[in-house]
Amino acid sequence: MATTFDQELRKAFQELQEKMIETTQRVKVAEGQILQLRRNMAHSKLTDQELASLPSHTPTYEAVGRMFVLQPVSDIRKDLAQKLQSNEEKIKSIEANKEYLQRSVKEHEDNIREMLASRPK
Repeated sequence: MATTFDQELRKAFQELQEKMIETTQRVKVAEGQILQLRRNMAHSKLTDQELASLPSHTPTYEAVGRMFVLQPVSDIRKDLAQKLQSNEEKIKSIEANKEYLQRSVKEHEDNIREMLASRPK
């Protein structure tokens, strides 16, 4: 009886440990995505600042794939503002998911501790 309990405990422990590792990896991926989005936002802000200093009649070009298209400064600034807003929304979404994943990791840790504490000696 004790050996089957130990085997079941070991199996459950391994499953919880795998879930915890997977969840931790997903948290790290989410952090990487947030970092990349923040870099993109900083780049967009700097670009917008530079464009704001240009006169409105300055010919500006926007990269589209491997070519450049002549666009008014105002259109490019609108696109940058939309990108910033979109990135902020994505960051909020990813952070909410990250918090959920962190709570999940904490639950897995607590379950592992509980299993180890309930183990007969």
